[in-house]
Amino acid sequence: RNLVAEVSTKTVKVYGENNTTNIIAYDCGMKFNIIRYFVDTHKVRLTVVPFDYDLEANPSNIPWEGLFLSNGPGDPTMCPQTIKSIQYALELETPRPIFGICLGNQLLALASGAKTYKMKYGN
Repeated sequence: RNLVAEVSTKTVKVYGENNTTNIIAYDCGMKFNIIRYFVDTHKVRLTVVPFDYDLEANPSNIPWEGLFLSNGPGDPTMCPQTIKSIQYALELETPRPIFGICLGNQLLALASGAKTYKMKYGN
């Protein structure tokens, strides 16, 4: 069962439209407080996309200077589309910052070629 698919947004949504630093946030089960922190504290223009958004094709033509990979439930190996997009970002000639929390960090590890496994009491 793909829990991330169940909790992720289904649409692209922009927060802090008048802010200048553009970050794409992959919603893998993100809490709204994370959005508020980026927008209100750091004055980021945060574009929240579904977990399976194709970054290489970028169908919504979203400008971005960095990626944020959110926390969320479940198994990161159930998100191959997200991993593919992260790999695309990692291979860009001009690197851009990528950062994750919990599941997002596991997705980044998988995209980089590492292996993950479930720990007895969580990760």
